[in-house]
Amino acid sequence: MNRILGQRIWSIQMHFRIAYPFLHDVHFREKVSEIMKVVVLGANGRTGMLVVNEALARGETVTAVVRSDAKRPTTRHERLTVLVGDPCDPDFLSDAFRDQDVVISALGGRRPSKKATSIYWKSADAITEAAAATGLKRAIFTSTALLFPAGNLFGRALRALVPNVVRSARRMEERLFASDLDVIFARCGFLSDAEETAYRAERGALPAAGSSVSRPSLAQFLVDKVQSPFSGRQVYGVSRPAA
Repeated sequence: MNRILGQRIWSIQMHFRIAYPFLHDVHFREKVSEIMKVVVLGANGRTGMLVVNEALARGETVTAVVRSDAKRPTTRHERLTVLVGDPCDPDFLSDAFRDQDVVISALGGRRPSKKATSIYWKSADAITEAAAATGLKRAIFTSTALLFPAGNLFGRALRALVPNVVRSARRMEERLFASDLDVIFARCGFLSDAEETAYRAERGALPAAGSSVSRPSLAQFLVDKVQSPFSGRQVYGVSRPAA
């Protein structure tokens, strides 16, 4: 009897392996069964709000960090928590990071001044300290394509026009490269509000003729990386699809 039962169970298992092979893929099972807990810094910004909405749409649990009550997102959702505080304060971030899986930083200076762009490295210092205190291991950051080598005269001129952006973003990346975090940097050029979600991403370089990307596309890339296992330090150039 036990032998017959065992044969029937084996037969059923083989049927499912053949009919539904993806169910036996370890990464697939982990992906569909695990809801990620995501902290989004800069959630009140145009890119940050899109990241929040995209993560919620994919079933993740989101903690959105904004700097004031006036900047709370208009989105209401049972899986959304909003925290008000300073993203450059490691004590505040330690509370925000507790029991979380990954942080996405969509922070950036609204102007190319030294003070405004210092948000890059000041938040990086605070994030690194808070992550070490709480055990958070994964982080995804928006950065600038100006950190890639300039390929022509226009590229060199552009870097000369916004030196504070270049210096602050480089300081941010260097700080995080030296940390224990598994981190991804999404370097991109000009951000548009075009209603497209497709993108190109290349490891270690900006895709050819990739000087711009839409904010919805960037949000797609950031959340795609949340749902993909990664380790170490990785730099991607992200741009709009080829014409």
